[in-house]
Amino acid sequence: MDIRTIRDEHELAVLAACAAPLQQQPETHVVYFGQDADGIRAELADTTWNEVSAVATDGDAVVGWLVGDVDPDMGRVWWLGPFVVADDWEAVATELLAAGRRQLPAGVDEEELSVDARFERFRVWAAAHGYVEEEGSYVLELAGGLEPSSGAVREITDADRDAVARLHEELFPGTHTTGSELAAGHDETHRRLVVESDGEVVAYIAVERQADGSGYIDYLGVAPAARRRGLGADLVRAGVAELQRLDVTSIGLTVRVGSEGACELYRSLGFAEERVAIPLRRGFSLA
Repeated sequence: MDIRTIRDEHELAVLAACAAPLQQQPETHVVYFGQDADGIRAELADTTWNEVSAVATDGDAVVGWLVGDVDPDMGRVWWLGPFVVADDWEAVATELLAAGRRQLPAGVDEEELSVDARFERFRVWAAAHGYVEEEGSYVLELAGGLEPSSGAVREITDADRDAVARLHEELFPGTHTTGSELAAGHDETHRRLVVESDGEVVAYIAVERQADGSGYIDYLGVAPAARRRGLGADLVRAGVAELQRLDVTSIGLTVRVGSEGACELYRSLGFAEERVAIPLRRGFSLA
């Protein structure tokens, strides 16, 4: 077996074809990618695959691969994979991870993996390499349509950015997107909507059209003092309308298993559970 980096963008189709059958089974599903080869390739092309990657080959055949999505400012890497089709799964996965780690920039010492809760083999392997399981998240998908929002939801403006950034840091400390990044990330495919009360932003939603054509509700935040007014439901309805305007193929989200209020909200709006995603972290914790 040889380990190398991804050669070029043309190889992404080969890697996607390797991973797709694994993604279609709960027992081998890695979070961050979809289930069909075309979608996986599109998502790969949208990552930093050319910065940190590892491909395992046996002769001319690809038997496993791994990509690192690195945020040097946070000092964190999200490992996309490893995907392994070889019989000696643990050995290949370990070699891929070691090769990926050798490519990490100095100062990147926080690592995260995430898999379907039913991928037991992966979870045992990750624990043996120092990763700690933390609270899982439901992966939900919208099963039908939604009525339009009846609330005063609007697009974010430059004047809102500082308030949204502060609220995001308060509600989601240490997560994969900082408040300033979230507030600045409003463009044609990444939409940021807010609700204002008495001249102050009290709630927001961040949605995006992903590279594979699916829609994703990334964050929904409501200030504690503004809860139980229906603002969350208004924002979800407005966010879904934005995604539908972008002609997405599906709309999904993740929500922590212990967030009972949020789970109840999404289910009441027609989101149904696909799987439970388990985060495995090394060097940091969001517990």
